[in-house]
Amino acid sequence: MKKTKIILILIFLLSFALRTVRFNYPPLLWDEASLGYNAYSILETARDEYGTFLPIIFKSFGDYKPGFYVYLSLPFVALFGLTPLSVRLPSILAGSLIPILLFFLISKFQKTKNKSLPLVSALLLAITPQAIHFSRGAWETNILTFQLLLGSFFFFLSLTPKTSPLKPKFLLLSSLVFATSLYTYQGAKLITLLIILSLLISFYPSFRSLKKILFDKNFLLRFVLPLALFAFPYALSLFTTQAGNRLKVTGLFSYPRPEPEIQTIISESNNLDYSLLHSQPIFFVRNVASRYFNHFSPTYLFFEGDWSNPRHSAPYIGIILYPSIIFLTIGFLKAIRKFQPRKPKDPLLVFMFLWLIFSPLPSALSRDSIHAVRSMSQIIPLTFFTAYGLSYALKAFRSLKYPLVIFYLLSLFFYLDLYHNHMVKKSPKDFLYGYEQASVYVSKNINHYDQVVFSGHLGQPHIYYLFWSQYPPAKYQAQAKLTDSGGVDTGKVERIDNIHFRPVNWDTDSKLENALLIITHEDVLRLSLDKNQDFFSKLTPLSPIGNTSTFYLYETNGFSNYAQKE
Repeated sequence: MKKTKIILILIFLLSFALRTVRFNYPPLLWDEASLGYNAYSILETARDEYGTFLPIIFKSFGDYKPGFYVYLSLPFVALFGLTPLSVRLPSILAGSLIPILLFFLISKFQKTKNKSLPLVSALLLAITPQAIHFSRGAWETNILTFQLLLGSFFFFLSLTPKTSPLKPKFLLLSSLVFATSLYTYQGAKLITLLIILSLLISFYPSFRSLKKILFDKNFLLRFVLPLALFAFPYALSLFTTQAGNRLKVTGLFSYPRPEPEIQTIISESNNLDYSLLHSQPIFFVRNVASRYFNHFSPTYLFFEGDWSNPRHSAPYIGIILYPSIIFLTIGFLKAIRKFQPRKPKDPLLVFMFLWLIFSPLPSALSRDSIHAVRSMSQIIPLTFFTAYGLSYALKAFRSLKYPLVIFYLLSLFFYLDLYHNHMVKKSPKDFLYGYEQASVYVSKNINHYDQVVFSGHLGQPHIYYLFWSQYPPAKYQAQAKLTDSGGVDTGKVERIDNIHFRPVNWDTDSKLENALLIITHEDVLRLSLDKNQDFFSKLTPLSPIGNTSTFYLYETNGFSNYAQKE
């Protein structure tokens, strides 16, 4: 037991180290800056950036973020100030604890009592690419995954043999954890309910009839009622505010087949053919199925990760390490063999199977072909089945222990090299590289200029200026105004003081008196400034990376010494 505790401490320290080394990397994303500034605003004024008193859902960019992460980060922002570390620490700590929580879940509830399985699972989760990626940044989906695992653990603890009542203390704790998950991330609206359903399906045969559980007094009063009460304010906000717009914009069913495409299909055959084989319901079923099975493709799991959004994974590698190709397959096949007719089913195995089946659904029902953020909790069952296969291989072939360790270490080093040395350099625009440098320069030198034009080409530049300048929240609340962008789930802020956030119009903006222009690399190409060496030589790189710079500055009163001003 003492040896196990030492190993668990080492796994936690390894997890924490992997998630804190270069904690400023990658650069802050829009959502991270928004979460941090809103926490700062709550601390200073008890109101969000728009002046709303202690909201449970934050308007943010018009995407209406559930507010649990903001409140979770309050003590860290209070202790360390408004910094990337203070914003990311809740996710870092949760990501470091998830492997330990998985250990306790498996060690207490696995039916076979495989001694190596809990530790192998914890260690694998600590070094898994997707788990590392989403716990190094302020990703709400990482907190949600922690809550799903913790809520499930408490639910397991509440169950007793058939002759004993449910344990009310653990039922209540499980209910409260699942309830808070609804205030953590948009995808919780679906996945939390599916996990609760999975728990009921997995465990009722071993303890009591489903009917007896559903009408059990403890279950109704300690689980269903608290969950309903805590969920009610959130559900109400979806119907009484614009918070429900997010689902309309991101949901797959908001994007039917275009009418011209329908007419083309009909022209190729006839109306009957279209109705039978190509109608809108069939179109949606095919799209949902395609998106769903994308999350089980080798390309996604092992070789490329989230191909629709580079910022969701490191390049050239999937969401789990290469050796897991072998052991995930072995573990899955070994687990299936446990489901023999007329034999009692292992509740933990059933639960993990159901979690694996349900986890891609929040992503499959969205407009994206694949989305690692919405399906992040999939990493729990994937890790479990990989560990199931690996622990079997270690037991059956003891001589392979050291080669397997080396194999995994090499794969981990390969991933860490891709993550730290290549990820942002390969796609600096996707990781919004340069916003920090540009915002810091503007905040330090704003008094030198009559006005500033800050390019909005990459989106949401105002939140970086608020974050890095630590702009007084009360002062911002008095002028905060989000302009609807039309048809999308995010708006834009066009002005703070004398700073204008909009596309740069070179013909007019370059002639402004005593103005500073912050221009993106895309603006340079769009305006063909790179083809005019006279103008291009007067642009000062703010954020060099590789052979280019993501942001440049230009001063309309003539080029001055950037380094000296800074």
